[in-house]
Amino acid sequence: MSMSIARRQLLVFSAACLVISSYLLVSLFYTLPSNALSSRHSKGARQYFNTITPQVWAFFTKNPEGIQIGFYKLDDGKRKNLLRTPQGNPSNLFGLERTQRAQGPEIAYVEAAVANWVECSGILERCLAEAAKTPAAKVENRSPVQTVCGDSFITQETVVPWSYRDLVKYDRRTTKIAHLDVACP
Repeated sequence: MSMSIARRQLLVFSAACLVISSYLLVSLFYTLPSNALSSRHSKGARQYFNTITPQVWAFFTKNPEGIQIGFYKLDDGKRKNLLRTPQGNPSNLFGLERTQRAQGPEIAYVEAAVANWVECSGILERCLAEAAKTPAAKVENRSPVQTVCGDSFITQETVVPWSYRDLVKYDRRTTKIAHLDVACP
């Protein structure tokens, strides 16, 4: 008798796996771009699967051509990048050091407090030189892991599109900058 119960449980489990796998495969088929078997303009199944089980990855990714935030400091007139990325750098023990992971939220909080953004020419060195002449806005860094403190500059940068990379000497264009005095209590 226990053999029949085990067999029935196996049958139910197999059927459930088959139904779920079939549903996922069909939803993947209908949510992928148009192909020879399925048109983007078809209604019904495509619309249903795009609504119920969308296969989009935009939640997990960021537009690579969107605005990037930079944080810099001037040491004897030379810029020093305060960002501790990428994670695989030797200074981060090839990913074992985890403090750089806390830098994203920290910089987001500091950026949210910036009210005096200044439009910029595009070349980072010129923007830093111009911003250094302006008074620093006082901002408080309340992050539990503080990596950015003191006299610094926050920038909004855009990546130069691939089609223009050969025409300019830089790969990022600074669009806005703010001179900050970041207090770390």
